[in-house]
Amino acid sequence: MFSKPTPLRPGATLGLFAPSGVVNVERHERSVAVLQSLGYGVTVAPEALQPWRYFAGTDEARLAGFHRLLADPAIDALMMVRGGYGWSRLLNRVDWDLVARAGKPLVGFSDFTALNLGALARSRLVTFAGPGAAVDFGGHEDTPEAREGHAYMEAHCWPVLRGEPVSTGAIACEHPYAPATLGGCLWGSNLSLLSDLAGTPYFPDIPGGILFVEEIGERPYVVERMFLHLEHAGVLARQQAILLGEFTDCEPEDGRFPYSMAHVIETLRERLAIPVLTNLPFGHVARKLTLPYGAYAELAIVAGAYTLRY
Repeated sequence: MFSKPTPLRPGATLGLFAPSGVVNVERHERSVAVLQSLGYGVTVAPEALQPWRYFAGTDEARLAGFHRLLADPAIDALMMVRGGYGWSRLLNRVDWDLVARAGKPLVGFSDFTALNLGALARSRLVTFAGPGAAVDFGGHEDTPEAREGHAYMEAHCWPVLRGEPVSTGAIACEHPYAPATLGGCLWGSNLSLLSDLAGTPYFPDIPGGILFVEEIGERPYVVERMFLHLEHAGVLARQQAILLGEFTDCEPEDGRFPYSMAHVIETLRERLAIPVLTNLPFGHVARKLTLPYGAYAELAIVAGAYTLRY
């Protein structure tokens, strides 16, 4: 259905670019050193370090950096430095034909969801929902939990980018569904971007998909409202399953809206005639999968758990 990018080879050169928020220079520099220590060449778009307002650079500069890395034959894959906000300002000016011709792995999450969506809709290209350089390779807390999360992220990142088959293993999840095996297009990512871009030319038409979703910093009633937008737009009913990742800092508001994520999940399960499963290791957390965005995936549901293979 969609074209797969060229698999990442040993010793490949990664192009780092900042399409969204201002870059933390210290974390950025640490991430470059870490990626080089793993055997990758690293080229940084100079626009990534020319802040303007909230952004890593002007719209023109950020877009130029992206296009330059795409067109450079010495660059094998592109990874965002960080997310935040900014891709939505650029979508109508992206050279989608260049994205398709380059066929390079494009990796990121959060605000990067806008590019994931646009690449499917306009370039018919599989991309990757996965780590950001400064976010995930630029240092982490020295705790057992943080170290485990980073190791998990790395173990699932590089095999996917190399085009190797990956299984998540059994993910524990209490659910009411009968055992089943489903297959379809894997897509989704950040809920805010999905909700914002629905109905635009940058939103792909994915029937029978496996939709994975995460969010950060939104009240649960706002999360539910965004899901309802996608339901009313006819998106959710056309999927085979919804996988809920991490909803970081999505806590109820004291007083006026004491509405929790548990209520949101209950509502989705009541309204939708498809499985709604929780605990997918993905989102604004260290312990995250890298997911091939637009590729075929198989979802196996059993009592108290599920497994995703792609």
